[in-house]
Parts: sequence; structure tokens; C-alpha cells
Amino acid sequence: MSVAPANGPRLLQITDTHLFADPAAEHAGVTPDARLEAVMTALPPWLAGAEAIVHTGDLVHDGSRSAYQRLYHTLAGLNRPVRVLPGNHDVREPLQAVFSGGAVNADRTLEVGDWTLIGLDSLQVGAVPGRLDAGELAALDEALANLATPWCLIALHHPPLPIGTPWLDAIGLEAPTALLDRVAADPRIRALLCGHVHTAFNGDWRGRRLLTTPATATQFLAGAERFTRVAAPPGFRWLDLRADGGIDTGVVRVPVG
Repeated sequence: MSVAPANGPRLLQITDTHLFADPAAEHAGVTPDARLEAVMTALPPWLAGAEAIVHTGDLVHDGSRSAYQRLYHTLAGLNRPVRVLPGNHDVREPLQAVFSGGAVNADRTLEVGDWTLIGLDSLQVGAVPGRLDAGELAALDEALANLATPWCLIALHHPPLPIGTPWLDAIGLEAPTALLDRVAADPRIRALLCGHVHTAFNGDWRGRRLLTTPATATQFLAGAERFTRVAAPPGFRWLDLRADGGIDTGVVRVPVG
């Protein structure tokens, strides 16, 4: 069985895998490796029509090189181009060392049909909220200046806008104005694709989409005032990128035995 894209090439998003050096380790009441395996098992019908995958951060939880290596081999097994971004639990040096070559890497951009994915590093060392430093903003400006496609979407770990869950909104992207000003000024930017919040959100900001996606690890309760886990299955997002600049998208939840 395959779930073929109806309009335009397909991009898949996974996020917040939170792996440890020990594959049996638990985090927030679940075993991240087991839940990632369940998602990987469910992907093939969607993967058959997909051109690429993006992982929007918190690849690992403990910063261990061995966890990055295990995730690299898992993603390489999908036989598609993959881009990975750092989240607040990631450590840049081992991440960049492991994801440094081949089709599965931490490169800035990836073309998917009429679209370009631009990845940004919002990791703020020693802090949970994110921030884009001057270098990241300059890299975004360069990527936009060299854009070879009519449309693009920006991927980063921390949402730059509220999603309606107060405790998560307090630890999103700090000082988001510089990014949002660029988004507002460039009609080619059609969406912001984020991780970090372990729940699904599909919103609109000035005609642009703001999308977040369930983690493959533990799930958080949307709308909660304070940290609240919920016994929901992991998931992933599919995005069909239309030639007219529109996006058809949905979230797939994956039962875990």
C-alpha cells in the first residue's frame, strides 16, 4: 500500500526523538527508541511518495555520540534525503560530526520540487528557549538571496509564535521579531515548520502557516498551563508542497503496542 501525494512533492517531518546512549532508557514515561521504531515501521506507505524528510530537533536527549550514530543509521535506512536541525537538548559538535555527509546531513537547504527547505539553528546553549543569533539571520538572508525556487519553507526547532499552550509558549523562540520581519517581507516564504512542543498545531500568521508536529517520544497536552504529559501515541507530519505555493498537510499518529 502507498499513500500517494495528491498535489506536488511530499516532505515528511519527524521531530523530538530524544534518544539516549542506552536504547532501553526511558524519558518522561516512555522509551524513545521503541516509539521511534514504531514510527519507522509505520512510515513506508507515506515514504513511497515522499521526496525528503526533515527532523526538527532534539535528536537526542543526552548529547551522546552513540545516540546520534544510531539515529543516523535509522534515518539513512529510509533511503531519502534527510535534513536534521538542532534542538535545545542537542549538542552541536557530535551532531555535526555524525550528520556531516551523504544524503542524511545537517546542511542548510534542500530543494523539493518548486520549494526550498531552509533550516535554522535555534539552539541556545545552556537554555531551553531558542534564539537565532546574527550568524543564523545572515545565513537566512543569504539562502533567500540565492533561492532558486518560487517557494520556500523555514524549519527550526523553537516556534517563533504562540501555539496556545502557555508553558510551552514561554520557552519558544526568544526575540522572534527579526525572523518574523523577514517572513512578513518575503512572499516566497509560505510556512514555518517547528518541533519542540511535542504536539500538533496548524495555525496561520499573515497568510503563512505555522506547523508543529507530535514528537516520536512523549506527548504533551495541548493548551495546558503547566508541564503536562498525555498518554497519546507518537506521530509524524506529511506536507504536500503545491506548485501554487499552497501546502496540504496532516498528522499521522502511530499506535504503540
